[in-house]
Amino acid sequence: MLKKFKALLPKPPFKSAGYTSRPYPVNTKWLVREVTNEDIKALLAVEREVYHGKLPWTKSAFLSELISPLPHLYLCVENEDILAFGGCRIIGNDAHITNIAVHPKFQGAGIGTFLLEELETFARQHGCLTMSLEVRLSNRDAQRLYRKLGYVSRAIKPAYYDQTNEDALDMVKYIE
Repeated sequence: MLKKFKALLPKPPFKSAGYTSRPYPVNTKWLVREVTNEDIKALLAVEREVYHGKLPWTKSAFLSELISPLPHLYLCVENEDILAFGGCRIIGNDAHITNIAVHPKFQGAGIGTFLLEELETFARQHGCLTMSLEVRLSNRDAQRLYRKLGYVSRAIKPAYYDQTNEDALDMVKYIE
């Protein structure tokens, strides 16, 4: 019965950061745009591919970020489907990278770097002095990317990831 009425329920409000959609610089078939709540199912599909069937974030986690009163920006790169996404939330003078994922078929194409650079532009526009993130200790490729972009290690957070109980490396980039 609930399914019949689900379509009648109001959708959570989506707060736009004012990002102007544009073609991805390297491949004009791809579009970069802000994520909307209608994209969540596709974001979860990308997560499943990246994390081998596991979902670090739930639908409700994405929804709560998209309707957050804190300044935030969530972007996706898409062709017919979403290939990658990333987002950050501004807390004080820090832009915290909350989530970033690139479908395995498209990793190594510079999409992750591009998304991080776009998020850094957003952070600068909001007067942030730092950008921070957590990354799995086992994710050496992501750590290499973050270091290449100027992030440094701050600490290890034991048992940070709920599903796997894996430790996280806390990293920060000081914005000049």
